[in-house]
Amino acid sequence: MSHKKIPELLVPANNIQILKYAVQYGADAVYIGGKQFNLRSIRGNFSIEDLDAGLKYAHKKDVKVYLTLNAVVHEDEIEDLKKYIEELKGLELDGIIISDMGVMTIVKKTLPAVRIHISTQTNTTNLPAVRTAADMGAHRVNLSREISYDSLKAIVSGSPIEIEAFVHGALCISYSGRCMLSKYMTGRDANKGACAHSCRWKYYLMEEERSNCFFPVEQDQRGTYIYNSRDLCLLSKLDCIVDAGVDSIKIEGRMKTENYVSLVTWVYRMALDMIRKNKFSTQNKLYLMSLLDRASHRNFTSGFMFLDDKKELEDNDNVGYIKKYIFVGTFNGRSTFYGEPVITVRNQFSKEQILDIMQPGKYPEKIIIKEMFLENHAKSISIANPNDRVIIKGLKNMDPFSILRIKDIRQQSNKNT
Repeated sequence: MSHKKIPELLVPANNIQILKYAVQYGADAVYIGGKQFNLRSIRGNFSIEDLDAGLKYAHKKDVKVYLTLNAVVHEDEIEDLKKYIEELKGLELDGIIISDMGVMTIVKKTLPAVRIHISTQTNTTNLPAVRTAADMGAHRVNLSREISYDSLKAIVSGSPIEIEAFVHGALCISYSGRCMLSKYMTGRDANKGACAHSCRWKYYLMEEERSNCFFPVEQDQRGTYIYNSRDLCLLSKLDCIVDAGVDSIKIEGRMKTENYVSLVTWVYRMALDMIRKNKFSTQNKLYLMSLLDRASHRNFTSGFMFLDDKKELEDNDNVGYIKKYIFVGTFNGRSTFYGEPVITVRNQFSKEQILDIMQPGKYPEKIIIKEMFLENHAKSISIANPNDRVIIKGLKNMDPFSILRIKDIRQQSNKNT
């Protein structure tokens, strides 16, 4: 058996429910945001009470929790920042992720025992920068996504502190995420956590003298995308990342659902376990990629670390999100009427469709929906709609953290037209 150092698997959560799914599907650590000063502020996130509850839940499972405090902070926000950090006293945080050296100083003064992690927003691309962060009291650095694999190995080998690297998720078209496009176009500041993703919109040209006469910049049947980056996926290269000696691998996606977080966490957990057992074969890589493909994503890229031609980073195929499966439901207790699991419906599905069921620690299972009922009603139904609570015959032993999906036949139909 291999004695390789296996890095921590660090995954995102937007609320306490998703944190629980992340823990159940194999995360070693979860990173989350509070209600202020983080880079995903549009919806969700944790109140102080949620933070406390999430920490207790994770720590019972020996899972760490890191709080993001990595927004760009202006002078007129400093007092609010200090008050917020004061509110964190008494919480058993395993680390705070920051991108501003001034914020680091305030955190260290108020919460001297908390570990400091340097965010990718700080744009750390060389060993001297890592050593400077260490001298200032940082315990870990998340390196810039824009570095090469050789640079990663060199930095890890000479670093006096832990090194973290992104391996999966959305890529920002801007260098280390420092983008102003959304703020200029919509007033929503990406550096305050309110990005409108303007880079992924459809665009047309309109000539000044010809109002409402639109011309495509580059035309295809789907429209035009100017800065539409692919999604990072280093699953097939994960053994190389492990060989480099990183301390933590990070999944992007604090705006994602429990379906996405559970699936991606589980796949990378299996991959790390295979690497530890020297079983990360080509066949197993292909199998894990087929599972990963069940989460919605843009075309994948191996990013800056392994590409010779950086043109692959931009998604010129303009396919948008690839969505082969639809997330249709989660477990929500057991029915007193039937004694079977109650499913909270997220997207519509119907009888005779095939359910793809994902459960912690198990390979996916499939069942055909033969009979289903609304909770506490004896009458059989043919279609389950969002927010319905339904009973599906045949799911009696389903795990409470199960995820239910169906194949997206619409996408298959679009490919055939």
